[in-house]
Amino acid sequence: MKVLSVGMAFCDIPLRPCPANIMELDNSMIDTVELHTGGDALTVAVVLAKMGESVSLVSKVGNDGNGAFILSELSNNKVNSDMVAIEEHNSTATSYQLIETNGQRHFLVDCKINSLLKSADVPEDAIAENDLVFFGSALALAGMDDGQISDLFRRAHKYRKITAMDASVAVKDTAKCKMDLLRETLQHTDIFIPSYEEASYLAQKTDVQEIMESFSEFPLKVFGIKLGGDGCILTNDFKNYTRLKPYQDVKVVDTTGAGDCFMGGFLCAYMKGWSLEECGRFASAVASFGISAIGPSTAVPDFDTVVQFVKEHQYH
Repeated sequence: MKVLSVGMAFCDIPLRPCPANIMELDNSMIDTVELHTGGDALTVAVVLAKMGESVSLVSKVGNDGNGAFILSELSNNKVNSDMVAIEEHNSTATSYQLIETNGQRHFLVDCKINSLLKSADVPEDAIAENDLVFFGSALALAGMDDGQISDLFRRAHKYRKITAMDASVAVKDTAKCKMDLLRETLQHTDIFIPSYEEASYLAQKTDVQEIMESFSEFPLKVFGIKLGGDGCILTNDFKNYTRLKPYQDVKVVDTTGAGDCFMGGFLCAYMKGWSLEECGRFASAVASFGISAIGPSTAVPDFDTVVQFVKEHQYH
C-alpha cells in the first residue's frame, strides 16, 4: 500500500554531553556532532519506507545545507520527496538538542517554516494515488489548524482513503475548549493515537479510561494512547480495550521520535490487516529499535528484522 505523510520535517542536531550549568561556563567539550532527520511526518515516512512501504512526504525545507541533508536522507531511505517544497526565504526547521549526562534534554528550535504548510500544498492527484493519508503535526502547525486538517482529510475520504493522525503538545494555551481544537478534524479521522499528554490536554482529563471515553463521540476506527514507558492502550470500538506494556530489557539511548516510530510501525501493520494487538506489538517493537540509537529512526531496521524481534522477545 502507498502512504502520503504530511507535516513537519526537521534537521536534528544533538549536542552531548551538555553540562547542566552550561550557561555559567565559557566552553565545554562535546562529542562529535552528527546531523539526523526528525519531525513527526518525516520520521513516520522513513520508518514506513524502511518497512518496505511506498511513501511520499509533503513538507517544506529551506534552500540551505540542512534542507539538502534532509532531501539526501529521504532519497537514501527511498522516500519520495517530490512534494517537499524548497522555500527560498525560510530556513529549514532545525532542532538543537542539548543533552545532559543523565539524559535530560533541552531544545533550541527554529521551525518558522512549518507554519507555512497548508492543505492546498497537498495535490489532489497525490491523495487519489495513495491508500492512506497521515498528518503528523496536529496542534503544532499554525497553518494547519482544525479547518485545514479537516479539509485534507475530507478530500482523502472523498477518494475513500484511510486517514491517520498524530499530535503534538507544542500548543499555546487557549480559553477555547481543548477538544474543539480538533473537533472537525476528528469527524474525518480513522486512526488517532496521541501521547498521554496530548490526549489528556484535548480531553482535559487525567484518568486514562476517562480520556478514552472522551473520544468515543467521534467515528474513529482506531483510537489509542501512547503511554511511554507504560506501553499503550488501543481500541477499535470504545467497548473493548487492548492494553500492552513495552518490551523489556531494551537498550535506551535516545527517546526522541519514539512515538513517531510507534506510529510508523502501527500503520505498517494496520495496512496489512493485522489485529489490533498484533499492530500494537509490532509498533512497540519498531519503537524499541528507534530508542536504541541517537536519532529518531537511525536504528529502525527492515520489516523482517522487526518481525523476528517480535517472535523472539517475550511480550507482557
